[in-house]
Amino acid sequence: GVVTKFLHWLTVAAIAGQFAVGWTMEADDPALKREDERIDQLEELGEEQAEDRGEAAEQAFENEIDRLRDELDAREDEYVSAAFSDVFSGDFLAGGLSAPELHVLLGLSIMLLGLLRVVWRARTPLPPWADHLGPGERRLESRLEKALLTLLFVVPGTGLLLVAGSTDWLFVHVTAQV
Repeated sequence: GVVTKFLHWLTVAAIAGQFAVGWTMEADDPALKREDERIDQLEELGEEQAEDRGEAAEQAFENEIDRLRDELDAREDEYVSAAFSDVFSGDFLAGGLSAPELHVLLGLSIMLLGLLRVVWRARTPLPPWADHLGPGERRLESRLEKALLTLLFVVPGTGLLLVAGSTDWLFVHVTAQV
């Protein structure tokens, strides 16, 4: 029916947008990008000098670069967490959406669309099976439908866990998305 097709294509569009934003997403804060570039330049300039001064100096230099990168990662995490908070507080409307905000908003939309699809699917009669599908193909189609509907919750759900600070879910999130 019309509603089923509309929900289907709206979900496809949301997933395609979510994938595109997630794949290219970096923290949008220009200061964070400049800091990352500065660390890269410092690493390039200081590496040879540290090597010339011996192994201890080289190790100290690498430790300092690691410390700077860890600090930058923590600031990027704070930036993404703030974007997450902005989505729920409504503050994101003030200055436009950043990539992390859009990613979170699309994820929540996909979960909502998934819920709508499950409810609609449960309340709407299905059309008859195509005559050419055998019993095995029908079982496979049924299982694939359930798996895809489940992913509408798994992918955004693990993304929300990542934003909340649990990096343990990164592999599941990326693998499920792909």
